[in-house]
Amino acid sequence: MGILKYGSLVALVVAAAGVGCARRTPVVQTQIQRAAPLEVGWGPAAEGLQCRLRPTRHVVAAGEEPAFKIDLCNRGGRVFAFLCGEQAPVYQVSIDGRWRRWPDRPPTDGKIRALGPGVEVPDLPAILRGDARSFLSPGRHVVQFAFSFEGVEVVSNPVEIEIVGSR
Repeated sequence: MGILKYGSLVALVVAAAGVGCARRTPVVQTQIQRAAPLEVGWGPAAEGLQCRLRPTRHVVAAGEEPAFKIDLCNRGGRVFAFLCGEQAPVYQVSIDGRWRRWPDRPPTDGKIRALGPGVEVPDLPAILRGDARSFLSPGRHVVQFAFSFEGVEVVSNPVEIEIVGSR
């Protein structure tokens, strides 16, 4: 008789709580918003000038020359002029936080370009050659470029590249 009494009590509790273990929890469906692709940011502004550095490849084989694309933008009110040869007029390079002079000589011939207010010059090429490349051992490295426009130092955003293989 005691079993019947406890059995009735269990049945009463299950009935009061719902259907017991078979109870279903309502699922709230929400739409998942996809994040926008990450945009490479600009370096800090210096008198309105900014530089954006983009590696053409994030993974480079040891012994190859890492190549980059540089975008320059003038958000200030002054017009700057620079001499652009085969490569962007890079002044210094930072590899893993250590600044060094750019290994190539500054351009002596080429086209003089104006960088006026509101003007953006995209896709200037820069290839890391010579001595600077010797600092890129296999592994990941953070690289930045710096320019000097009429005495104004403009530093790019940092980018990461990876050197793979052996030298």
